[in-house]
Amino acid sequence: MFITRATRHDRSDLEEFFAAQQWDDPVLDRGAAYIARDGAIVGNVRLIEIEPQTVIVDDVLVKDDRRGAGIGAQLIKAAMNSRGGTLYLCCHPERLRFYRDLGFGEVSFEELPGSIQAYFTERGDAPSELPPDHVHHFMKAR
Repeated sequence: MFITRATRHDRSDLEEFFAAQQWDDPVLDRGAAYIARDGAIVGNVRLIEIEPQTVIVDDVLVKDDRRGAGIGAQLIKAAMNSRGGTLYLCCHPERLRFYRDLGFGEVSFEELPGSIQAYFTERGDAPSELPPDHVHHFMKAR
């Protein structure tokens, strides 16, 4: 397996990867994707610069049958090492420990910069956009 920054030539493979994992609404036209390949794509993370030195970590996904093998952590580390600035993300409660182990700390939605709040609101991830029983946590690193 190897990790690399995706190019335009990887787009159709990324589309197939997300479709096979039943991942709704991946971001394919913004930022830079980092992919893990073992022949086919087995993992993805995308970094989207919202403002200078203000970056969103989005579409973190590892193929179902490859989870738990450290691929997600390797992808996040490769992506983090490629960029400076403050990184922000949104995750579900069961992923908090994973991101904490990678250096992220939890912040409230209200503590996020306005541009980050706007991105998460547009994507439907803001607290005001969620059903009452659905919880998202917001995190930042650096």
